[in-house]
Amino acid sequence: MKQIGSVTADDNILGLTWQGDLLAATPATGGILILDVANGKIATLAGHGLGNGESAWFGGSLATCGFDGKIRWRERELHSGRGMIERIKASADGKCLGGGQGRTLLVFDREGNPAQGLAGLPAAVADFAWDPTDSSRVSIVGGGGARMWKFGESEPFARFDWGGASLRVAWSPCGRWLVTADQTPSVHIYDFTRDYPLHIQGYETKVRAMDFSADGRRLATGGSAVITIWPCTGKKGPEGVTPIQLEGHDGEVLAAAFSPGIGHLATGDGTGMVLIFTFQDDQALRKRLRLDAGISALAWHPEKNWLAIGREDGAVSVLSLES
Repeated sequence: MKQIGSVTADDNILGLTWQGDLLAATPATGGILILDVANGKIATLAGHGLGNGESAWFGGSLATCGFDGKIRWRERELHSGRGMIERIKASADGKCLGGGQGRTLLVFDREGNPAQGLAGLPAAVADFAWDPTDSSRVSIVGGGGARMWKFGESEPFARFDWGGASLRVAWSPCGRWLVTADQTPSVHIYDFTRDYPLHIQGYETKVRAMDFSADGRRLATGGSAVITIWPCTGKKGPEGVTPIQLEGHDGEVLAAAFSPGIGHLATGDGTGMVLIFTFQDDQALRKRLRLDAGISALAWHPEKNWLAIGREDGAVSVLSLES
């Protein structure tokens, strides 16, 4: 592994996201940094007062949000309202940008104009995920669990209400699976082919890290110093099976990211340990890297074997795994 780029922000790194060779690093407070890895140049966008939310690339430019209730994009203010906006996300086809504020999901089109969103939701939007196969559909989580909505309809087309709160959500690239990280040390894995939610408990801590492989056949979850890999194949997926458990971390796993191919899984913990697993047949080969501060974010380049690592002290490193 070789370091090919670095940048340091003012605070803990909330998120990392790539647009070609441009890497956006969003800290909890202070300016949002854009690193051009090819030439080492750094651009800075203004932060959002008392705190930033997670940023997203949209239409070739970085959109930002934060605790000031604003969404900024291309030197424009798309929205300003009361209530923090914790994260914004672009749909898989790049046509829409969404952000949750209170009990509303705000949506904007490619020109930055307000599009059909969702208002008056049953609970505040803790997180949301676009359907990767159909950008007219979105999953929203918060108090009560998860609801899957189609824009323009008055009721969700699918849901699971389990009585507690779900905090984060991810949709598998193949569109079959949805996973939520819950307020309790548990996850729900929802199978759209069966309209069936599987509640998996027994984690040591809340699950703060989870990601699907690019083919949707594996789901990695944290919840302790052990990474649990759930198989998402066959008629019932992870139901009734024993998962693979990968060891090697010294602390709770706080970040996990599969590479865009199906070869690598990177995980990071609160002690500064990064593990990179390569899956070959039924084996997982492991490389280790020790850094000086806890790992808070990981992101693979969309085409190259480059891994961006964000830390709790604001430092960001870009490593190349290419030979």
